[in-house]
Amino acid sequence: MCEDRRIRKTKSSIKSTLIELLQAKPINHISVTELTSKADISRKTFYLHYNSIFEAKEDIDNDLIRKLKDIIASIPSEPHTVKENNLLLFFKQVDAVIKKHKALVQYFMLNTKQSSLYLKVKQLLKEAVLERIDYEGKPSVYNNYLAEFVVSGILSTYIEWNNRGRDLSDEALNAMLTKLCSSAAELVQ
Repeated sequence: MCEDRRIRKTKSSIKSTLIELLQAKPINHISVTELTSKADISRKTFYLHYNSIFEAKEDIDNDLIRKLKDIIASIPSEPHTVKENNLLLFFKQVDAVIKKHKALVQYFMLNTKQSSLYLKVKQLLKEAVLERIDYEGKPSVYNNYLAEFVVSGILSTYIEWNNRGRDLSDEALNAMLTKLCSSAAELVQ
């Protein structure tokens, strides 16, 4: 069932306001009253769409996961290889999402390592890497370790880049991550 445009607009307002508030303080310090006041909606309107602040946050998390799944689905899946051009394409698409959804990405960057969102993103990326690598003649455990290494490195690098004020250009970061991922894959072969 497709949501009415007004519903989408209201939910979008709730989510963008919640993201803004989450950048300033932890979720358990945000009240429905504060959120609705800042979003300029009534409490009743909020409760028509969400049962709690945590449910709204989960909707935000799911939006991010959906966007990431779309990116992954658009990358060619060629098992047995980790091709540099596919990796570069992936990082360019990640950049496009970062630019288009700055607040959502900033929200993710604030919710690192200990959060359920971070763990969901990490698992999704790891599954995508595992679909695209398979080193014949080596036990599958190698694939697992490589995927863990690559995904942890990518996420940590993006978070570090964000925390340092994005002191490298998008292109330089993409090139560096592409080379690092390709080098890691070659070392295991």
